[in-house]
Amino acid sequence: MSKRVLVITDIENDDMLALEKARDIALPMDATMEIIKFINHNNIPESELAQRAEQEQQSLSETLAKVFEPTADIASQVIITNNLADWVVKYCEQHNIDLVIKAGHRSESLFHTPCDWQLIRHLACPILIASNVKWKTKPNILLALNLSSNGANHHQLNGLILDWGKTWSQVTQSQLHATYSIPIAKPLLEFDVVDAYSVEQKKAPAAKEKMHKLLADFDMESIKSHISAGPPDRTIPHMANQLRSNLVIIGSVGRAGISNWLLGNIAEKVLHHLRTDCLIIKRPHN
Repeated sequence: MSKRVLVITDIENDDMLALEKARDIALPMDATMEIIKFINHNNIPESELAQRAEQEQQSLSETLAKVFEPTADIASQVIITNNLADWVVKYCEQHNIDLVIKAGHRSESLFHTPCDWQLIRHLACPILIASNVKWKTKPNILLALNLSSNGANHHQLNGLILDWGKTWSQVTQSQLHATYSIPIAKPLLEFDVVDAYSVEQKKAPAAKEKMHKLLADFDMESIKSHISAGPPDRTIPHMANQLRSNLVIIGSVGRAGISNWLLGNIAEKVLHHLRTDCLIIKRPHN
Protein backbone atom coordinates (compact mmCIF):
# COMPACT_ATOMS: atom_id res chain seq x y z
CA MET A 1 0.00 0.00 0.00
CA SER A 2 1.37 3.40 -0.98
CA LYS A 3 2.48 5.67 1.85
CA ARG A 4 0.87 9.08 2.31
CA VAL A 5 3.30 11.92 2.97
CA LEU A 6 2.41 15.40 4.20
CA VAL A 7 4.97 18.09 3.37
CA ILE A 8 4.96 21.38 5.30
CA THR A 9 6.62 23.98 3.14
CA ASP A 10 7.75 27.54 3.73
CA ILE A 11 8.73 29.19 0.46
CA GLU A 12 8.31 32.81 1.49
CA ASN A 13 12.08 33.07 1.85
CA ASP A 14 12.84 30.71 -1.06
CA ASP A 15 13.17 27.85 1.41
CA MET A 16 12.89 24.78 -0.79
CA LEU A 17 14.40 22.29 1.66
CA ALA A 18 11.23 20.39 2.59
CA LEU A 19 10.14 20.15 -1.06
CA GLU A 20 13.54 18.89 -2.18
CA LYS A 21 13.64 16.26 0.59
CA ALA A 22 10.15 15.13 -0.36
CA ARG A 23 11.19 14.84 -4.00
CA ASP A 24 14.28 12.81 -3.13
CA ILE A 25 12.65 10.55 -0.54
CA ALA A 26 8.88 10.28 -1.01
CA LEU A 27 8.83 9.93 -4.78
CA PRO A 28 11.13 6.87 -4.87
CA MET A 29 8.85 5.32 -2.26
CA ASP A 30 5.94 5.73 -4.71
CA ALA A 31 4.24 7.75 -2.01
CA THR A 32 1.36 10.11 -2.60
CA MET A 33 2.23 13.61 -1.43
CA GLU A 34 0.22 16.47 -0.06
CA ILE A 35 2.04 19.81 0.03
CA ILE A 36 0.72 22.32 2.54
CA LYS A 37 1.53 26.00 2.85
CA PHE A 38 0.14 27.92 5.81
CA ILE A 39 -1.08 31.48 6.19
CA ASN A 40 -1.39 32.87 9.71
CA HIS A 41 -4.66 34.79 9.61
CA ASN A 42 -3.65 36.84 12.64
CA ASN A 43 -1.24 38.74 10.39
CA ILE A 44 -3.71 39.54 7.59
CA PRO A 45 -6.95 41.57 7.63
CA GLU A 46 -10.07 39.42 7.27
CA SER A 47 -11.09 41.22 4.07
CA GLU A 48 -7.81 40.25 2.37
CA LEU A 49 -7.65 36.57 3.35
CA ALA A 50 -9.41 35.08 0.33
CA GLN A 51 -7.32 37.04 -2.17
CA ARG A 52 -4.12 36.26 -0.30
CA ALA A 53 -4.93 32.53 -0.23
CA GLU A 54 -5.55 32.55 -3.99
CA GLN A 55 -2.24 34.31 -4.61
CA GLU A 56 -0.34 31.89 -2.39
CA GLN A 57 -1.94 28.87 -4.09
CA GLN A 58 -0.83 30.18 -7.49
CA SER A 59 2.68 30.79 -6.18
CA LEU A 60 2.80 27.32 -4.62
CA SER A 61 1.65 25.65 -7.85
CA GLU A 62 4.35 27.46 -9.82
CA THR A 63 7.01 26.40 -7.32
CA LEU A 64 5.92 22.75 -7.37
CA ALA A 65 6.13 22.76 -11.17
CA LYS A 66 9.81 23.70 -10.86
CA VAL A 67 10.65 21.04 -8.26
CA PHE A 68 8.62 18.01 -9.36
CA GLU A 69 8.02 16.20 -12.62
CA PRO A 70 4.53 16.69 -14.12
CA THR A 71 3.76 12.99 -13.53
CA ALA A 72 4.32 13.18 -9.77
CA ASP A 73 1.30 12.25 -7.64
CA ILE A 74 0.99 15.50 -5.71
CA ALA A 75 -1.85 17.52 -4.22
CA SER A 76 -1.38 20.95 -2.71
CA GLN A 77 -3.38 23.43 -0.70
CA VAL A 78 -3.00 26.68 1.22
CA ILE A 79 -4.39 26.59 4.76
CA ILE A 80 -5.42 29.64 6.77
CA THR A 81 -4.95 29.04 10.48
CA ASN A 82 -3.32 30.52 13.56
CA ASN A 83 -2.33 27.09 14.93
CA LEU A 84 -0.25 25.16 12.41
CA ALA A 85 0.70 22.33 14.77
CA ASP A 86 -2.86 21.64 15.90
CA TRP A 87 -4.09 21.59 12.29
CA VAL A 88 -1.35 19.18 11.19
CA VAL A 89 -1.86 16.78 14.10
CA LYS A 90 -5.62 16.57 13.50
CA TYR A 91 -5.22 16.28 9.72
CA CYS A 92 -2.73 13.44 10.04
CA GLU A 93 -5.04 11.53 12.37
CA GLN A 94 -8.07 12.00 10.11
CA HIS A 95 -6.28 11.11 6.86
CA ASN A 96 -3.93 8.32 7.99
CA ILE A 97 -0.76 10.18 7.04
CA ASP A 98 2.34 7.93 7.22
CA LEU A 99 5.05 10.60 7.29
CA VAL A 100 5.40 14.34 7.78
CA ILE A 101 8.35 16.24 6.26
CA LYS A 102 9.32 19.63 7.62
CA ALA A 103 12.47 21.76 7.46
CA GLY A 104 14.26 22.49 10.72
CA HIS A 105 15.72 25.97 11.02
CA ARG A 106 18.72 25.93 13.29
CA SER A 107 20.56 28.78 14.92
CA GLU A 108 23.00 28.62 17.80
CA SER A 109 20.50 30.30 20.12
CA LEU A 110 17.37 28.44 19.04
CA PHE A 111 17.01 25.11 17.33
CA HIS A 112 13.30 24.71 16.71
CA THR A 113 10.20 26.84 16.96
CA PRO A 114 7.49 25.95 19.50
CA CYS A 115 5.50 24.60 16.55
CA ASP A 116 8.24 22.07 15.79
CA TRP A 117 8.26 20.81 19.35
CA GLN A 118 4.47 20.44 19.36
CA LEU A 119 4.63 18.35 16.20
CA ILE A 120 7.42 16.16 17.56
CA ARG A 121 5.49 15.52 20.77
CA HIS A 122 1.96 15.12 19.48
CA LEU A 123 2.11 13.61 15.99
CA ALA A 124 1.26 9.92 15.93
CA CYS A 125 3.14 9.34 12.68
CA PRO A 126 6.89 9.78 12.02
CA ILE A 127 8.22 13.24 11.24
CA LEU A 128 11.37 14.05 9.29
CA ILE A 129 13.06 17.22 10.52
CA ALA A 130 15.24 18.12 7.53
CA SER A 131 18.61 19.82 7.80
CA ASN A 132 20.60 21.88 5.33
CA VAL A 133 23.79 19.98 6.20
CA LYS A 134 25.07 17.93 3.26
CA TRP A 135 27.57 15.12 3.84
CA LYS A 136 29.98 14.40 1.00
CA THR A 137 30.91 10.82 1.85
CA LYS A 138 29.09 7.62 1.00
CA PRO A 139 25.57 8.01 2.42
CA ASN A 140 24.73 6.16 5.61
CA ILE A 141 21.90 6.09 8.12
CA LEU A 142 22.30 5.78 11.89
CA LEU A 143 19.57 3.89 13.75
CA ALA A 144 19.45 4.89 17.43
CA LEU A 145 18.04 1.89 19.29
CA ASN A 146 17.02 1.55 22.93
CA LEU A 147 18.19 -1.68 24.58
CA SER A 148 17.60 -0.54 28.17
CA SER A 149 14.36 -2.49 28.51
CA ASN A 150 13.03 -5.87 27.41
CA GLY A 151 9.46 -4.61 27.41
CA ALA A 152 7.13 -5.09 24.44
CA ASN A 153 6.76 -1.34 23.90
CA HIS A 154 10.50 -0.80 23.52
CA HIS A 155 10.79 -3.83 21.25
CA GLN A 156 7.98 -2.56 19.03
CA LEU A 157 9.52 0.90 18.76
CA ASN A 158 12.94 -0.58 17.93
CA GLY A 159 11.25 -2.67 15.25
CA LEU A 160 9.65 0.40 13.70
CA ILE A 161 13.04 2.17 13.65
CA LEU A 162 14.60 -0.82 11.91
CA ASP A 163 11.74 -1.09 9.39
CA TRP A 164 11.97 2.59 8.48
CA GLY A 165 15.74 2.29 8.26
CA LYS A 166 15.46 -0.59 5.83
CA THR A 167 12.95 1.31 3.67
CA TRP A 168 15.03 4.49 3.70
CA SER A 169 18.27 2.66 2.86
CA GLN A 170 16.66 0.94 -0.12
CA VAL A 171 15.38 4.26 -1.46
CA THR A 172 18.63 6.18 -0.95
CA GLN A 173 21.11 3.31 -1.44
CA SER A 174 22.54 4.07 2.01
CA GLN A 175 24.45 1.88 4.42
CA LEU A 176 22.81 1.20 7.78
CA HIS A 177 24.48 1.54 11.20
CA ALA A 178 22.86 0.80 14.56
CA THR A 179 23.89 2.42 17.82
CA TYR A 180 23.03 2.08 21.49
CA SER A 181 24.32 4.29 24.26
CA ILE A 182 24.60 2.74 27.72
CA PRO A 183 23.02 5.53 29.77
CA ILE A 184 25.05 7.41 32.39
CA ALA A 185 23.57 10.37 34.24
CA LYS A 186 25.41 13.60 33.41
CA PRO A 187 26.02 14.57 37.06
CA LEU A 188 27.88 11.28 37.64
CA LEU A 189 30.23 12.13 34.77
CA GLU A 190 30.60 15.80 35.63
CA PHE A 191 31.59 15.06 39.24
CA ASP A 192 33.82 12.11 38.26
CA VAL A 193 31.68 9.65 40.20
CA VAL A 194 31.92 7.21 37.28
CA ASP A 195 34.12 6.88 34.23
CA ALA A 196 32.39 6.38 30.86
CA TYR A 197 35.14 4.11 29.56
CA SER A 198 34.92 1.83 32.60
CA VAL A 199 31.13 1.61 32.31
CA GLU A 200 31.41 0.78 28.62
CA GLN A 201 34.01 -1.94 29.24
CA LYS A 202 31.84 -3.50 31.93
CA LYS A 203 28.44 -3.33 30.25
CA ALA A 204 29.26 -3.44 26.53
CA PRO A 205 29.34 -7.27 26.19
CA ALA A 206 25.75 -7.63 27.43
CA ALA A 207 24.65 -4.69 25.27
CA LYS A 208 26.30 -6.21 22.18
CA GLU A 209 24.49 -9.48 22.83
CA LYS A 210 21.16 -7.66 23.10
CA MET A 211 21.91 -5.71 19.92
CA HIS A 212 22.77 -8.88 18.01
CA LYS A 213 19.55 -10.59 19.15
CA LEU A 214 17.42 -7.58 18.19
CA LEU A 215 18.97 -7.30 14.73
CA ALA A 216 18.59 -11.07 14.24
CA ASP A 217 14.90 -10.86 15.15
CA PHE A 218 14.43 -8.53 12.18
CA ASP A 219 16.84 -10.33 9.79
CA MET A 220 19.23 -7.37 9.84
CA GLU A 221 22.35 -8.99 11.37
CA SER A 222 24.56 -7.52 8.64
CA ILE A 223 24.15 -3.98 10.04
CA LYS A 224 27.31 -2.63 11.66
CA SER A 225 26.56 -1.87 15.32
CA HIS A 226 28.18 0.61 17.72
CA ILE A 227 27.99 0.55 21.53
CA SER A 228 28.99 3.57 23.61
CA ALA A 229 28.38 4.84 27.14
CA GLY A 230 27.15 8.22 28.29
CA PRO A 231 24.16 10.57 27.95
CA PRO A 232 22.44 9.62 24.65
CA ASP A 233 21.83 13.27 23.73
CA ARG A 234 25.62 13.59 23.47
CA THR A 235 26.77 10.15 22.33
CA ILE A 236 24.26 9.76 19.46
CA PRO A 237 25.09 13.12 17.77
CA HIS A 238 28.79 12.34 18.33
CA MET A 239 28.40 8.98 16.58
CA ALA A 240 26.42 10.59 13.73
CA ASN A 241 29.20 13.13 13.30
CA GLN A 242 31.90 10.46 13.30
CA LEU A 243 30.07 8.40 10.68
CA ARG A 244 29.01 11.51 8.73
CA SER A 245 25.50 10.12 8.73
CA ASN A 246 22.96 11.64 6.37
CA LEU A 247 20.10 10.68 8.63
CA VAL A 248 19.51 9.63 12.23
CA ILE A 249 16.38 7.60 12.99
CA ILE A 250 15.32 7.65 16.62
CA GLY A 251 12.26 6.68 18.64
CA SER A 252 10.21 9.06 20.76
CA VAL A 253 7.84 8.32 23.61
CA GLY A 254 6.10 11.64 23.00
CA ARG A 255 5.63 12.53 26.64
CA ALA A 256 3.65 15.68 27.33
CA GLY A 257 2.88 17.85 30.32
CA ILE A 258 4.66 17.72 33.66
CA SER A 259 6.13 14.23 33.14
CA ASN A 260 7.92 15.45 30.01
CA TRP A 261 9.26 18.48 31.86
CA LEU A 262 10.62 16.27 34.64
CA LEU A 263 11.88 13.30 32.63
CA GLY A 264 12.53 14.85 29.26
CA ASN A 265 12.43 13.10 25.91
CA ILE A 266 15.71 11.68 24.63
CA ALA A 267 14.69 12.26 21.00
CA GLU A 268 14.24 15.99 21.61
CA LYS A 269 17.53 16.25 23.48
CA VAL A 270 19.36 14.40 20.69
CA LEU A 271 17.78 16.68 18.10
CA HIS A 272 19.07 19.74 19.90
CA HIS A 273 22.70 18.68 19.25
CA LEU A 274 22.22 17.02 15.86
CA ARG A 275 23.47 18.65 12.64
CA THR A 276 21.82 16.32 10.14
CA ASP A 277 18.37 15.04 9.13
CA CYS A 278 16.42 13.30 11.89
CA LEU A 279 13.47 10.95 11.47
CA ILE A 280 11.51 10.65 14.69
CA ILE A 281 9.40 7.52 15.09
CA LYS A 282 6.48 7.01 17.46
CA ARG A 283 5.08 3.74 18.76
CA PRO A 284 1.40 3.51 17.74
CA HIS A 285 -1.04 3.78 20.63
CA ASN A 286 -3.06 0.65 21.26
